[in-house]
Amino acid sequence: MDLMMIIVKVSLLMIASGAVYHKLEVMSITEPFLALILGIFVGPDVLDIIKSASPHKEFEVLKTACEFTIAIALMATALRLPKHIFRKNYVTLSNLVIFGMIFMCLLSAGVFYIILPGLTFFECLLIGAIITPTDPVIASTLTTGRTAKKYLPKFIRDSLSFEAGINDGLVFPLVFLGLLLAGSAGFDLEEWVTRIFLYENILCAILAYGVGYSSGFVMKKAHKAGWMSQKTLLSFSLAVTLLLLAGFDLLKMNGIIAVFAGGFAFAKEVTKKDDLKEEKIQEAMERMTTIPVFFILGLMLPWHEWYELGWKTAAIIIGILFLRRIPALLILMPVMPKFKNAIYSILIMGWFGPIGVATLYYAILMEEQAHFKEVWVIPSLIVVASTIVHGLTSVPLEKLYHARRTRANEFFKS
Repeated sequence: MDLMMIIVKVSLLMIASGAVYHKLEVMSITEPFLALILGIFVGPDVLDIIKSASPHKEFEVLKTACEFTIAIALMATALRLPKHIFRKNYVTLSNLVIFGMIFMCLLSAGVFYIILPGLTFFECLLIGAIITPTDPVIASTLTTGRTAKKYLPKFIRDSLSFEAGINDGLVFPLVFLGLLLAGSAGFDLEEWVTRIFLYENILCAILAYGVGYSSGFVMKKAHKAGWMSQKTLLSFSLAVTLLLLAGFDLLKMNGIIAVFAGGFAFAKEVTKKDDLKEEKIQEAMERMTTIPVFFILGLMLPWHEWYELGWKTAAIIIGILFLRRIPALLILMPVMPKFKNAIYSILIMGWFGPIGVATLYYAILMEEQAHFKEVWVIPSLIVVASTIVHGLTSVPLEKLYHARRTRANEFFKS
């Protein structure tokens, strides 16, 4: 895996896609999709321009790329959200995130258990937990831009962004609980409660919120006093992002939930003017980190293992895309006040729950600890399918939803 060759290919793709970015939006083609296709073609399975490395090295490279991409995406997501979105809609968003995550995990496990009889239910539960998070990286390609703003109500976009941002970190203890139940963990239930759940996640979120709030307070005061320059906005926000990711990782805490919790607090403290400027900067950085992840993924897809699955490959993709999320949100519809009786809005939210970089990160994390190959083979298959299907259907379904919900008078009050 030649790093310089990867940089060259990724740079050329970013130049090409950047030159026709708005045209790609209209054509419903996302940059993650293009990066994935390019990675496949120049990789060892097609043109063999970029040679494969050892599996351990490839996983390490992809895992590191995923961590930085998720961090940038989470900060960008936090900066996009309205300051008081959770306080104003806490019932809807709490049920969407917490029970939505649980139902998606259980429904996915059920699909795997039916299609893959060679796995135990708890092994299926582990894979279900891995693919549970709604990916903020792919979600941002569906909820930002002129087309999304034209056809999707702001509350739909904000709800999807909030869910995608927070459940990336919240799924961490769920994944490790699945590892424990599958019999592959090096810890017991008591350690899971005290170390993984309470220390690595709950305490982490609380401390990260404090760090983010303090950083935002410093930025606001410094900007108001005239001590800051526009040139420092990028370095300041990136420094906060990396401080949260790396700092809490050094404390053996969940860096992913730290970035979102800290970023959410940071965004609440900066002024509206700064918030808008930071959003544009962060989205540019998000684009720069997203494309390499999907390009690298295209280089290391497990084609042989997918071929061995035979008909199960198609069954898994169809089962997960249609049964993982849509039924979960339909079940939760009565307890989400904002979406009560809004069937078209629930269906569009149910469909646009993309699976991407966060799933890759957890799949790699579990690949090292679980004792069966499916923890990488199945999630990587679903990420590829989600990247392609959700990307290609975004514009047509957004237009269809806009027409139907207007006819059905489904409007959201702020």
